[in-house]
Amino acid sequence: MADRFSQKIYRVVSEIREELEKTDELVSEIGRHKSLRGKDTFYLRAVASILHDFYCGVERIFVRIAEELNGGIPEGANWHIQLLKDMELEIEKVRPPVISQSVSKQLREYLEFRHRFRNIYGFELEWEKMKGLKDTLSSVAKDFKNDVVRFLRFMEELSKL
Repeated sequence: MADRFSQKIYRVVSEIREELEKTDELVSEIGRHKSLRGKDTFYLRAVASILHDFYCGVERIFVRIAEELNGGIPEGANWHIQLLKDMELEIEKVRPPVISQSVSKQLREYLEFRHRFRNIYGFELEWEKMKGLKDTLSSVAKDFKNDVVRFLRFMEELSKL
């Protein structure tokens, strides 16, 4: 029978794996609509929503890790940025980096887009500002997932202690 600490780690690992599956679905969803053009406002809104959802899923993973291993999520007006930065840090005697610096840099663009998306009207979306994010979503999501899966192996080892 696993102790309470191990049970908690197993639960967090399961929650993170579920979020990774959902981000995979978002990448798949956006990939199914390659033939549509960026001039259609409904298409722009759909792409923007998927890009928004992707970073929300990423951040949910980061929040769970921060709550369980970092002592909580950062505070203050820029907590979203700090949370992302925290995930690329190794916290001595606590955990390795969750993501690489290069993945963090790529994710920062999605964080910035999410902020814009939440603070403008849908008809103000600009295809030129979204196209690059849409086109790189698959590779960024893959790199992110690889980093997180590596981190999950650390968590699973931690639960065996």
